[in-house]
Amino acid sequence: MVQRRQIMVQGQVQGVGFRPFVHHLAGRLGLTGSVANTTDGAAIKVQGQAEQLDRFIELLVREAPRLARPVVTLVKSLAVVDGEMDFHIQASLMSADRKALVTPDAATCPDCLRELNDPADRRYRYPFINCTNCGPRYTITFDIPYDRPNTTMGRFEMCPDCRREYEDPANRRFHAQPNACPVCGPKVWLENTDGKRLAEADEAVRQAVRRLEQGEIVAVKGLGGFHLAVRADRDEAVECLRQRKYRKAKAFALMVRDITTARRVAQIGPAEQALLEGVERPIVLCYKLSDAPVSEQVAPRSRWQGVMLPYTPLHHLLMEGDYPALVMTSGNNSDEPIETSNTGGREHLGAIVDVLLLHDRPIYTSCDDSVVRVYDGEPMMLRRARGYAPQPLFLKRRSNKNILAVGAELKNTVTFIKGENVFVSQHIGDLKTAPTHEAFLRTIDKLGALIDARPDIVACDLHPAMLSTQQAQSYAGVRLVPVQHHHAHAAAVMGEYNLEEPVVAIMADGVGYGTDGRVWGCEILTAWRNRFERRAHLEPVAMPGGDAASWEPWRMAVSYLLQALGPDEGAKRARSLLSMIDVADIETVATMVKQGFNCPMTTSLGRLFDAVSALLNVCTHNTYNAQAAVELEYIAGETITPLSYAINVDSASPVHILRTQSMIQQIVADMDRNVGPKEIAAGFHAAVIDGLYRSADMTAQQDGIKTIVLGGGVFHNDILLSGLHRKLQQNGYGVYFNRQIPVNDGAISFGQAVVADAINDN
Repeated sequence: MVQRRQIMVQGQVQGVGFRPFVHHLAGRLGLTGSVANTTDGAAIKVQGQAEQLDRFIELLVREAPRLARPVVTLVKSLAVVDGEMDFHIQASLMSADRKALVTPDAATCPDCLRELNDPADRRYRYPFINCTNCGPRYTITFDIPYDRPNTTMGRFEMCPDCRREYEDPANRRFHAQPNACPVCGPKVWLENTDGKRLAEADEAVRQAVRRLEQGEIVAVKGLGGFHLAVRADRDEAVECLRQRKYRKAKAFALMVRDITTARRVAQIGPAEQALLEGVERPIVLCYKLSDAPVSEQVAPRSRWQGVMLPYTPLHHLLMEGDYPALVMTSGNNSDEPIETSNTGGREHLGAIVDVLLLHDRPIYTSCDDSVVRVYDGEPMMLRRARGYAPQPLFLKRRSNKNILAVGAELKNTVTFIKGENVFVSQHIGDLKTAPTHEAFLRTIDKLGALIDARPDIVACDLHPAMLSTQQAQSYAGVRLVPVQHHHAHAAAVMGEYNLEEPVVAIMADGVGYGTDGRVWGCEILTAWRNRFERRAHLEPVAMPGGDAASWEPWRMAVSYLLQALGPDEGAKRARSLLSMIDVADIETVATMVKQGFNCPMTTSLGRLFDAVSALLNVCTHNTYNAQAAVELEYIAGETITPLSYAINVDSASPVHILRTQSMIQQIVADMDRNVGPKEIAAGFHAAVIDGLYRSADMTAQQDGIKTIVLGGGVFHNDILLSGLHRKLQQNGYGVYFNRQIPVNDGAISFGQAVVADAINDN
């Protein structure tokens, strides 16, 4: 029996070859009708035998193109149309409510790579080759439906050959919106820092490769912004980049040409390989190899090496040079957003690089490289950006309000909730510079416009002085929902896993504004989505100079010594143990602590890591966020040590206190006995794991809870995460932590949005 059905498919179905796929599928099954892109998704009208229609709906999801994420949201019977003979693709249709999703950018597919390397192909060595299975999406799109005029490719008129491909349903470039070739598409050129063009087209790429081989620094305009590239196997070249960029110690990412080369620079298991070769092509953090053919200056004093494979045609061409790997780091001045325009590249990167490799395809939305690691066999997001944003997470239930959450001050992201979709933006950065703050405002505007979400509710941090909070307060006619920082961390985990029942939350990071106005940072909470109770925390300690202590860990060492040993003995031991610090500076800080001058109290676990790192003279000054903790983990390495230190859990009051005096005393005693920093660092990690476990276990037993969530940037520490995770699981707890979004402050906007949604629902 012939039937006709209307089918609405939402999700990630635009810019991924979904309409040609539907066209081919309908032809294969002998069906007639039409498909069109709309602002809702893909609208299908299809007619044929009932069993074939059922099969059609099943295969829409099962056999969808590799970049598609289809969700069938409507199937409705229609009147049969007599005389319909074929299935065709209609022009895009507009509707009132936008539900179509913008596809993340995708790495160059194997078919395009074959053409890139084929001398007989008309796109041979063309740096902008793409098709419906790969190429730019989010970074070039400024409106939906995803049609060429709504992208930055609208300025490039297709030549007859490209137009024929674009209009042929049998061609894999059918309605590939960035479709182009050397005749009609974007162009690449090389210029020096004075603006003089040195070469164009393929010769520009070849000259850039030769300059990289010689050790020069090249600014490369890429997919979501600029990279700074230099060969990774020469100490002097890498050190030159560090000096020019004012990046003293933070690790650089590497780009290698293939998986075989990746295995020469880092430990690559099956899960790491799957991430490296996936369509998202993130930077993957892997354990370093001691004999890797790269400079130690690439990732000094770190267990990790960030590795990625080429993900654009231009990258593939650049990796043909005679070098094992390229440093490929974000093209920006330190603490500023990635540059996206040719003008910005010239003005802000000219002092860093020797030459610039530019092109004329505009980047509408900036997007840094994503950073992922493998933990316990599964991906764990550290920075969510290119390849993943703006792909949404999904709520179990539909929100009846549009919600905007503006995130934290550091590692900022913003989040929109619209219906059941949660859109977490790409990584924006630290809102302490004017350019980053401007990027924050642009991201709110662009992402909000792209998904057509005008907020009814705005969620923000509890801290009134945060720039993101002040932005939230500027919105008129909306409900403002301030959310405590660590509650947001807990809610981010609950939201990712759709946990509805209360949990015990172990929250560990650097700083978070508490409900008492103090600086929190090591908190045991009983948390619901809409509220929380503080059940335990690290003992407060003075943070000399406030934020200055975050950048000078030796200040925290002085503070902890004074707390553990008393003011006189503590100051004395600080002078003897902190041999790298000027005695006058130590005296000044000791006096500040004794007098309580400019010394806010903190419960931060990050500051405790700083203190121990400085005390062991591992890292006394941070040149990047959490450097002292990173280097302390590096020193601890794989050392297995019996638990020789203890953090005491004081349960005398309703809110338990994790006290550290005896541990600091034991560490000082071991230093006096010439116990090595490696053993002390390992023992310290073991003590933190044990203290957090015992405190959380006491809370969970008191409240009858068997689910524990972990959150906060300290859980980037692999020793801490794996040790605590294992101990909790061994004792019967269900343990959750963020994987799809970062465990650090990149999760805060998502958590704020989850809390605001829960409060609105009540």
